[in-house]
Amino acid sequence: MKLSSCRDLKRQVQARAYELAADAIQQRSYRMRKIKDRQKRQVNTVELTPVAAVGVAPGKRGEFKLAVRLFRGSEACREKLLRGLGSHMREIDLATGVRYRPRLTLTAGGSIGHYKITAGTLGGFVEDDSNFYMMSNNHVFANSNQCFGGDPIMQPGPVDADGQQILVGNLHEWYPLSKISRNGIDAAIATFSDAVEFFEPWDYAGIGTIRKAPVADRMSVTRVIKRGRTTGVTRGKVSAFELDGVQINYGSRSDPAVVTFDDQIEIVGTPASRDFSAGGDSGSFIIDRDSMRVYALLYGGGPDANGIDRTLAHFMPDVLKAMKVRIVQ
Repeated sequence: MKLSSCRDLKRQVQARAYELAADAIQQRSYRMRKIKDRQKRQVNTVELTPVAAVGVAPGKRGEFKLAVRLFRGSEACREKLLRGLGSHMREIDLATGVRYRPRLTLTAGGSIGHYKITAGTLGGFVEDDSNFYMMSNNHVFANSNQCFGGDPIMQPGPVDADGQQILVGNLHEWYPLSKISRNGIDAAIATFSDAVEFFEPWDYAGIGTIRKAPVADRMSVTRVIKRGRTTGVTRGKVSAFELDGVQINYGSRSDPAVVTFDDQIEIVGTPASRDFSAGGDSGSFIIDRDSMRVYALLYGGGPDANGIDRTLAHFMPDVLKAMKVRIVQ
């Protein structure tokens, strides 16, 4: 058929695809559990969507066909959608069971976060015997304990979204931030959503390829490098080991939630006048520049009286042991 006729038919079928949407409401569900009692609950959001995508397909000898892409789960609507179009069936390019999704390859070092935070950094990728996971901080993936298992993990993080976000994962496990224990960590892991086709477990843009085993001795490292959401690739040096009594306020000035950590690592930039990290870099994997092994998990920091940024990090083997995972092999 001619292009103008094809477009007229497209408008007719597209309108019908939306009319039929009321009979095929899409429900998106997240299975969640509370932090304390692990009680499961279901949250549904109703999204009215057409049962098919409709467009124009190339035909023969300069003619065109009507492209109809019936979505998966809407096959029962086929007869209603195409009713009365018998005379045009030879001019319809029909595909059923279609499921469009982003062709996404997930890489470390970029903006990411729980759907209720601002933004943090996707540090890297880990695994156990049953699954692969992405790793960051509790306060990046689990909203500082204010979360449910299965909560959406979005990329980029909400503050960077500008209306364009992809659900890349769901919160799987987090190490609870405790105002009592001094031996905790700020870490969480998430599973991948269906939007993620591939991930790059060892490649860090601007840094190179990391090795598959973390640093074994925390005092063996001097020079480090990281890639974060805010400051990108920065270089630094370890300025303190076994730092005890580190205090981080995960609340606000009016409603503080101070957590104390022992046995921490401190890092300053190279040169010291250049910040190694800033807000939004939380969750970055810190890498030993000499061995290209993962050294630590960045989670906080701040300036001293001279304006020198002092970044805080957990020794990576401590994090992996606590979360019962390993760097992807």
